[in-house]
Order: sequence, then structure tokens, then C-alpha cells
Amino acid sequence: MLETGQFFCLLGVDASGKTTLLNAISDRYPDITIAHWKQFSTVTLFPDLLPDLDPPETLRRLGPNSRAAQFCYLAALEYDMIVRPALAQRHPVIVDSYWYKFAAKMKVLDMAAPFLYSVCRSLPKPGKVLFLDTPVEIAYQRKHEMNFFECNGRPADFVPFQQLVKATMLHLAADVPLLRIDGRAPLEELIQQVVEIVNPEYGRIPVSMR
Repeated sequence: MLETGQFFCLLGVDASGKTTLLNAISDRYPDITIAHWKQFSTVTLFPDLLPDLDPPETLRRLGPNSRAAQFCYLAALEYDMIVRPALAQRHPVIVDSYWYKFAAKMKVLDMAAPFLYSVCRSLPKPGKVLFLDTPVEIAYQRKHEMNFFECNGRPADFVPFQQLVKATMLHLAADVPLLRIDGRAPLEELIQQVVEIVNPEYGRIPVSMR
């Protein structure tokens, strides 16, 4: 069995700073594996059917069953192809949102078949959820363009929509230990906080030797 605590999920609302933070960690700490289901967003069954649409618009065009099936496939693929091999090599893994945020949006929007949640819950749990707690109002100020799944199709509704998504994400992840991280902190401070949670040894290694 894989060691508990090697597998982390970073959660936060859209534009909370997760991608910026994870990209910085990936650049500086190659022993920490970063995963996101969007790495497989082109591994779909419908490039030939909907060739000119980006992944969010493609998912919006699908029906509840095919939308749920597509995401279940991507979430399972992410675990099997990225998370599991890294854990087998004793590398810490941080997954961007895992299945929690998409499932939360589907609950808020009522756009996916119920089997989405049972399939996602059957996937291995992370050892800990790190919640990047950025105020939704700050996230809104960072957004210049939005897709349907970030604002329910109405940019003016970004804040109330994201508040619902946040509450639903935390509910879905309630059975996993959670640590809140203040998303208003400077990037350097956020990097240090996360890597020391993921691997406390990093806190005892001079930066020049990492």
C-alpha cells in the first residue's frame, strides 16, 4: 500500500492562484509531481465530432451522461497515468483540484448524471487537501476572460457562483484532512508553505542545494 500523506490535492476557486503556485513549484522542485486532468483534455472521444471547440465548450455541448462519463475517464486516467506511478516511486504528488472542483460545479449547475459522484468517490483519496483560500472578490478581479463553467455563463455572476462552488467542494472533500492556506500571501511565501507541507525535509535544505 502506498504511504499515506504522499498524495495531496490543491483546491481553490477559479483564479485563486493555484496554477501560478503549482507552476512555480514544478519549476523549482522537480521531485514533486504536479498533475491536472487537463493534461489529458485532448485524449477524448470527440475531436473528430467537435474539432473546433475548446474543452470547456465541448463539455458544455455534451449531455449529462456523456459529460459525466468523459470526466470520470479523465479523472481516472490522471490517477493511473500520473499519480500512481509517482507514488510508486515515493515522489510526493500534488493534484490540481483532482475531481472535486469539477464535481462541485456539476452539482451546482445540475449538469451531470449521478454516476459521476459514485465513480469519482471510488478513486483513491488524497492524504490531505490544501485549500488555497483566496477571497472570491479578489479572484474576480484577476479574471479577464471566463468560460461557462467559471461563471454559469454570466460573468457578472462569477462571485456568487464561485461561492457556491467553494462550499460544495469543501463538502465533497469533507472526509479528507484539510489545511487552509491564505491565498493573499505573496507567492514566495505560498511556495514555501506548500513544499514544507508536502515534504518537511525541504524546510531544512538551503535553497542553493535544492
